[in-house]
Amino acid sequence: MVVQENQNHFLLVTFPAQGHINPALQFAKRLTNTGAHVTFVTSVHGQKRMSNSSTSSLDGITFAPFSDGYDDGFKSTDGGNEDDEVDHYMSEIRRCGKDTLVAHAKGHRPITCLVYTLLLPWAAEVAREYQLQSALLWIQPATVFDIYYWL
Repeated sequence: MVVQENQNHFLLVTFPAQGHINPALQFAKRLTNTGAHVTFVTSVHGQKRMSNSSTSSLDGITFAPFSDGYDDGFKSTDGGNEDDEVDHYMSEIRRCGKDTLVAHAKGHRPITCLVYTLLLPWAAEVAREYQLQSALLWIQPATVFDIYYWL
């Protein structure tokens, strides 16, 4: 695929869980149908969860996995405090993910919009810091959004 200079470029970052990856990947495919290019960012473990057949034939999508220190996935240890382990995991994905997004923001290809899924509010912080447009990709049913809105 030939990249045009004025082509829109979306940086799409998603939490490395199947329920986040699948809708984000479908959204990425729709963006490429408009002629945009998408850089799909998730952890190494999230990238491993995607089948090769679903990622090998996607023109216009570049995959950019990053290591969050849990390349084999998050597994709580027996006898440990699970809340502390989850907090550590979330802080590591935030730290490593932010570094990755900053590298893309400073990269040679301008970003039209940074799109992120639930559980990744730090992505909006990176967008704000680098004056990038950003949007939350809501992957849950609209009814859930309505419930959150009224709480």
